Amino acid sequence: MVFKTLSSKEKKKYFEKLQSILISRKLFLKNDFSLPKLAEETGIQLYIISHVVNSQTNSHFNDYVNLMRIQYFKEKINDMEWKDLTVKKMTAACGFKSRTTAYRAFIRHIEMTPSDYLKLNRS
Repeated sequence: MVFKTLSSKEKKKYFEKLQSILISRKLFLKNDFSLPKLAEETGIQLYIISHVVNSQTNSHFNDYVNLMRIQYFKEKINDMEWKDLTVKKMTAACGFKSRTTAYRAFIRHIEMTPSDYLKLNRS
């Protein structure tokens, strides 16, 4: 397969393009976002995206996207627009399909629930 012959430099270039598009268009905030949708948005073949994300982040695509969502949550928790939102609405605004999905991602990646993170870090 073509993706197995990609050099480190090519993988890095693909990854930078993917990351740029994900961040600039905030695609990770869409709760129906998927690998096929990213392939459609970028014009990069699905299997190349999967391979590049796996090799550059040592994680699967969904974990990578969930980490972006968690980072967004961390950045927004003290935003005035979010001061009256419930945790469920906050996690939905970050692109998580459900509170359970958000809970699992937070536990897996930062070892605490969204609620616990909020209690410890909200000013």
